[in-house]
Amino acid sequence: METIVIRWRPPQAGWYKVNVDGSVPNSPGPSFAGAIFRNSRGFFVAAFSKSVGWGYPLEVELASILHAILFAFDCGWTSLWVESDSTMAIHTLQHHIQIVPWRLQGL
Repeated sequence: METIVIRWRPPQAGWYKVNVDGSVPNSPGPSFAGAIFRNSRGFFVAAFSKSVGWGYPLEVELASILHAILFAFDCGWTSLWVESDSTMAIHTLQHHIQIVPWRLQGL
């Protein structure tokens, strides 16, 4: 097995980076979202974790991203780099796929 080194890098000056993750211990089931925000120097600036109700993994990953964007907006951070470990969630957002669950559309 080959080892791949993955290293976190800070965003460019004036930007914030948020790493998000969703958790669904038993799918479907009670779900949780979390995020950590860092500035361009790599310093911690904020974090949150919260229950997002009952859901499936893709729903929860998308909810985590949406909550992170809303949190950043409330803080006045308009330049935001979002990172997620869910390739499906990133692909959904990058390609404007219209599969966002109806209960997330109102966030």
